Amino acid sequence: MKNLSAPPKLIKKLSMLPILISTLLLFSCSAEQKLKRRITGEWNVAAYTEQNVEGEDGTVDNAGTMSFYKNGKGVKNITGISWIRNFKEGREFRWQNSANTVTLFDKNSIFAKSWIITVNKQKRQEWKSTDRGNVQTLQLRR
Repeated sequence: MKNLSAPPKLIKKLSMLPILISTLLLFSCSAEQKLKRRITGEWNVAAYTEQNVEGEDGTVDNAGTMSFYKNGKGVKNITGISWIRNFKEGREFRWQNSANTVTLFDKNSIFAKSWIITVNKQKRQEWKSTDRGNVQTLQLRR
């Protein structure tokens, strides 16, 4: 009578298959998805800075909050940018990201643009953007 059981080497190789599949799944998560998970939630706007082409700049500390939801929507409540008269933005927006940028969509908002992520930490983000030679920086903290 023949022994129909698999050879020990084959069993050993097959037992490694779940580990291989798990490893592939772990590392196949895209940088874009990792960033989306990291950004999702509420952030304090620790500082907002604008520097114009003449080298003049202004900074506002503790400017408000921004919340990012998994569904690509969010809410911002930002006030106190002194060089913009009666400035207040407290409304919803849409957002999307790539591996190293975040784009905010909101009519008539100074924040509606693409931002390059220069610091990407779990509890600290720094984003930069430009328009007509002016540079804006957002510093976000959890």
